Amino acid sequence: MNGDHKTSPALEAISRVREAEDRAKTIIREAQEKTAARIVKEAAAEAEKIKNEILARTGKEVEDRVRSAVQQAEKEAESIRSEAAAEAAAIRHRAEAVLADAVTKVSAKIKDILARGGA
Repeated sequence: MNGDHKTSPALEAISRVREAEDRAKTIIREAQEKTAARIVKEAAAEAEKIKNEILARTGKEVEDRVRSAVQQAEKEAESIRSEAAAEAAAIRHRAEAVLADAVTKVSAKIKDILARGGA
């Protein structure tokens, strides 16, 4: 029985050591899981932040491109309006010249007709 008493405390000590190891492993595993979850959460937050920065930058670039395209279109439209106005003025000038020539010819014919009729 004396041998049993000596073995029994040793077995109890080993059992307590194993229980302590199991508790330590559980604590380590829980800490690793919490750390992993925190890291994943932080990574997701950082990814969201980067995404929002990229979207904001992209939105500004798009607005700048649209603004530039609108300005270019306005310049082109103004150029077309100026060309059209110049062309309309040239057509009016030619029409006035043709009209003046037509009035002169018609007037000469009327005079000629009147001159022949009155003679």
